[in-house]
Amino acid sequence: MKKIIVSLLVLTLTACGWHLRGSTAGGDKLAMTTPLDLVIDAEDNHSPLMDALRQSLNSFNINEVNSATANSLTLTLGAEIMDKRTAGVGSDALTSAYEIILSMDYVVSNTEGVITPLNTRARISRTYNYDVNNANSAAQEEKLVLQEMRSELAQTILRRTKTLSVKTLPAKAPAADAN
Repeated sequence: MKKIIVSLLVLTLTACGWHLRGSTAGGDKLAMTTPLDLVIDAEDNHSPLMDALRQSLNSFNINEVNSATANSLTLTLGAEIMDKRTAGVGSDALTSAYEIILSMDYVVSNTEGVITPLNTRARISRTYNYDVNNANSAAQEEKLVLQEMRSELAQTILRRTKTLSVKTLPAKAPAADAN
């Protein structure tokens, strides 16, 4: 009986499209394992989003370099745009939930020119509950949500850039044998 329940649970999860966070499909696996040299050009090099982006570089096998080469890409980042709006109102006519939308425009280019359309935008949105009676904890929750969103936004931008690198950069030639 237990085997049937477990089998049905696995089948249900597979059928609904659920997958582990951070897992990649098919062709993306090659993109994620191929090393990439990346020049990062940002409006604000010391922003929290840039910190999150730099922390994510190793997990995507990306090396940050200072100058562009034939086998590198340049990632040009715009300003971080945060929008906060009311997502829910309680019975007391006060805000009970907020939606935060975090986005950033970016352009990926190589030495020959722009690869992505100008002003490509990565966007992440989250909703969190707001307790009017406990504003301090709500502010801390918002801070944590923003931190997670910045990390996810950085990973989204790097994942897209990494996928573009496989499609646009020339394949690196294998090292010659010294025979």
